[in-house]
Amino acid sequence: MASVGLSCSCPLGLNAVDGGPPAAMVDSVVLAAVEARLRTEFQVALAAEQERRVKAESVVQELSEQVKELMEKMGCDTEAGSRYVPQLVPQMSHMMPPPDEAITYHPVNARSSCHSSLMAPGSETYLDLADAQKDGMEFDYKDVPADMWGVAIMTLTKDLADIIAGDHLGPHLTRFVYAMAMVAMNMTLQVAILYWVNLYVVGESVWTLQGDYAQYHHDLFDTKGNFLSDKWKNWEGPRDSLCGAVITKGVFLAVILFLWSGRMMGELKTCKRLWDDVSALPSAPAGSDHKQTILERDGQSEILALGGRVRFLIYALVVLPKFLICLLLWFIGLRWLTATTSFADLILNALALEFVIGIDEQVLEFFLPKRCTENLEATKLAYPKRHEQTKEIKLQDMQRDYFRNIFYFFLVVAITVVYLRFVQQVLPYYPFDVGKHCGEWFEERFEARCKPFEKNCFPFGDVKEPHRYGEFPAQ
Repeated sequence: MASVGLSCSCPLGLNAVDGGPPAAMVDSVVLAAVEARLRTEFQVALAAEQERRVKAESVVQELSEQVKELMEKMGCDTEAGSRYVPQLVPQMSHMMPPPDEAITYHPVNARSSCHSSLMAPGSETYLDLADAQKDGMEFDYKDVPADMWGVAIMTLTKDLADIIAGDHLGPHLTRFVYAMAMVAMNMTLQVAILYWVNLYVVGESVWTLQGDYAQYHHDLFDTKGNFLSDKWKNWEGPRDSLCGAVITKGVFLAVILFLWSGRMMGELKTCKRLWDDVSALPSAPAGSDHKQTILERDGQSEILALGGRVRFLIYALVVLPKFLICLLLWFIGLRWLTATTSFADLILNALALEFVIGIDEQVLEFFLPKRCTENLEATKLAYPKRHEQTKEIKLQDMQRDYFRNIFYFFLVVAITVVYLRFVQQVLPYYPFDVGKHCGEWFEERFEARCKPFEKNCFPFGDVKEPHRYGEFPAQ
């Protein structure tokens, strides 16, 4: 087959072999189509963005007018109002305020202390924003105590706000009166039980132990303080009860007192955390709506700020009484454990002290409805959300926490030693001079009379006993 050679010098540069357009022409056509499509999409997106910005500018303008009105009410300078017009920030409705600073939209606002106070956490503008942006604002939360002290906080904030606003006055007044009556009963019960325990239980133990110890010194020592060991062997005094007192075993008692002091140190740490949590809540401005400080959303009640009177009531009726009861319980517990006259009773007394500590939780469980506990769990202390901490800051915080608790540990050790050696008044200035004389005779009672699987340990009839039954050993 003969080959045919065609030659063409057309301006379009057609391929003489396959008859198609050149590659350059195809690329230019595709690029033009893509450019047209992207331009159309960009125009649509730009139109949507412009519409969003117009709406956002409208919202910002409304907020600016509200700020200006508030500034006029507070007597602030409004002549240079344009300086304080909030500047548009992308997605401003989803942005959170700085953790410890005033809520601002533009750095120039920081120059106005009046404007900063308006936008600070706890200010009326802050509370308005929290109410208007319920679904956009985020907080760091702290739980209120799940006991009668937490009930007092919930009642003094939520119910009192509804009562002042006149909102469903009957139900809220009923809960407020009954809940606060139970709070008062809780404090009364804890103080009264501590008083009665110290008077009737600890007092009797101290009286008995001091009498036995006085007889011990009277009968078994001469006038120069020398111990009469011969009389001790045949002494008919209260030898059993005196040797059975836990104060004769200093190390054992010290361990129990250390554990009790650690338990009460934990309660005092709880009081301090409660104080810090209440103090950290922003202050509601004077004249603001008390109910405005509570944000209801997502099935929970968020306490955003506290008025001055409510904060004072929480300090006076919750934090201070809880702190004083902890100190009183700590001291009476140390005295009660030290005065215990038997080792078995020592453990029982420690459990009884736990019962006294748990009275506030028992009152909540026994005398208040279940819905009160559910409402208590749904009540949160809300703080402006903090920025994410760096790893270095987290490590520093961790180290500070451990240093603080190391201090608490050695403080508890020091308190235990100082109390047992110098402060306890069960046996004032007790020199620990009883345990060393009880010796083998007393230690025998803590061992079984019969060895494991020992036969003929309990013989019948008139036979010689294989074991001694409590007689004083020969010296």
